[in-house]
Amino acid sequence: MANRSIWLGEDKQLSIRKIEDSYEPLAHEVLVEVSYSGINPADVSHGRVGFNNCVAGYDFAGTVIKAGSARQDTCSPGEKVLGFAAPLLQKPKQYGAHQKYHCARHFIYHVPPSMPMPEAACLMVVTHTAADALFNQLALPFGDSQLPILIWGASAAVGTAAVQFAKMAGCFPILATASSKNHEALYALGATECFDYRDPDVVEKVKMSVQRHTENPLQRVLDCVVSRGKPSSTELCEAIADIGARFTSPVTASYAAKQQWRRTFACRNVDVDFPLPDGTLLKHEAMPDWQANIDRATKWAIEHYGQGYCMPRVNVVHGGEEGMKAMLHVVGGGASMEKYVIQHPI
Repeated sequence: MANRSIWLGEDKQLSIRKIEDSYEPLAHEVLVEVSYSGINPADVSHGRVGFNNCVAGYDFAGTVIKAGSARQDTCSPGEKVLGFAAPLLQKPKQYGAHQKYHCARHFIYHVPPSMPMPEAACLMVVTHTAADALFNQLALPFGDSQLPILIWGASAAVGTAAVQFAKMAGCFPILATASSKNHEALYALGATECFDYRDPDVVEKVKMSVQRHTENPLQRVLDCVVSRGKPSSTELCEAIADIGARFTSPVTASYAAKQQWRRTFACRNVDVDFPLPDGTLLKHEAMPDWQANIDRATKWAIEHYGQGYCMPRVNVVHGGEEGMKAMLHVVGGGASMEKYVIQHPI
């Protein structure tokens, strides 16, 4: 099987590499011919903390070629599936998503009729991350919570997913910060009120909004971007929140943090260790109960796709060379209220 891939080298550089190996799925795996693979900042940024010398990519959508013995009751050749490959140090070639053939292991779902394949290819990482943020780190209940929530940087991919999950969970008000040009789209997703994060009065405006809408304290805060200027988004979020608030973000909070910030993570089913540049080891231990919350939210998103949950805007690039350019664009912070996917072949 001819198999071109996007390779992330030990030098942290991207290149096109032809894979000569023929993949055979293990018992709990599914061999997929990838139609589209989704681009996430982690495709490149994880290479800086040891996740390199491998085929890049986590998100994918494609067609089942062969199911392992333990998957044959749920996956059949010809079916359309989407999925997400969990991070893995020294990852074998077959587990990267940016290649023609991919062995899916952990998270595999059938693509519903309401979901276009390019959108299926970029669903999982942001959906998992937002679900972990809201239902694990912020301990939101599923159902009519009526709890206020602040989503800072809501036009980021994780933010758009979080707004929709917050609406599903009955949060009120859902307060979102983003560039003014993205406010209309965020209202359409479920935001109660939007604010320009560059507004010098943003802290007071958000506080006044909470007081207008509810008597409940603002104790749920997700920072999707972690800007490190002065003041940082970390400081602004802490200034807005009430006493006893829970804070979470997909990356480490700024050094100005005075409160405990919890890190979101896209998978809680396996142990994953991140060797940081300063020599410390960031450990993510498997937490089955947390993974169950992520799975519950993800299944809801897939079942309600197009009627309660969506990917706001998906840009398709063609082939490996354009894919690598888009990967660098995304990791450089160039995407806003949008996702990028690579149409195969690479």
